[in-house]
Amino acid sequence: MKISVVIPTLNSERTVEVAVKSALSVADEVIVVDSFSSDRTVEIAEKGGARVIQVKGSRLIARIEGAKASHGDYIVNLDADMYFSENFKAFEEKVIALGEITVGKGVVHKLMSLDREITHKKWSENLSVTSGGIIPRVYDRQLLLKAYENIPANLREKLHAFEDSITYYEVLKLYKGKVQFIPNAVYHIEDDTLFHFMRKWYKYGKNAKLLRGTEYERVIKERKTRPGLSTTEKMKLLLPTLIKGIPFALGYYL
Repeated sequence: MKISVVIPTLNSERTVEVAVKSALSVADEVIVVDSFSSDRTVEIAEKGGARVIQVKGSRLIARIEGAKASHGDYIVNLDADMYFSENFKAFEEKVIALGEITVGKGVVHKLMSLDREITHKKWSENLSVTSGGIIPRVYDRQLLLKAYENIPANLREKLHAFEDSITYYEVLKLYKGKVQFIPNAVYHIEDDTLFHFMRKWYKYGKNAKLLRGTEYERVIKERKTRPGLSTTEKMKLLLPTLIKGIPFALGYYL
């Protein structure tokens, strides 16, 4: 079984080195799909051993072009601010979710660490494609390519946010098997300032407008929930939910 890791990048020089190095330790190939970064992202990725291709277009286009260029039996959709732990192993299904360990510093790190810690404890409930808080990152290559083909062309060209949710939705139209969960499989670097984090979610909201009136609209609106959580757990997640939800709503509705 061969594994390909696909990493979209845009001015990711700060984290891409550790992402590529980690990916090469577990995969047969690492493909960095760069959106013409103006910093040293491409240089660092190539020096680290990744194969770099550059494409214009959305984040979803980067995922798709990376998948097409890959040769593995499985594709891992990694982000440039993520790297693997020793728990990444033992694939049993064709769709696999990876538990995330939050690393970094500051307020955002604390909030996201709490969110993932609570949500991942209830992982079985949170793998729901419409209402869960966890999205798979590992797919059988042929299954993933077929799912990508079913996403409307106008969205493929423009979707910079929630592309993973839409991909998962399309995959489950084709796949009726189980979704595997590997606990604590990847580290996710979260050290944005609070302002930058909230600005990012505002941009997500603006980009999500593209999904209005489509079958994907319900997926995006309902995925903010965290099924299976107790009232106490939901209260603990109130602050991170508001910090993401308020700027998202402003971008989406204004």
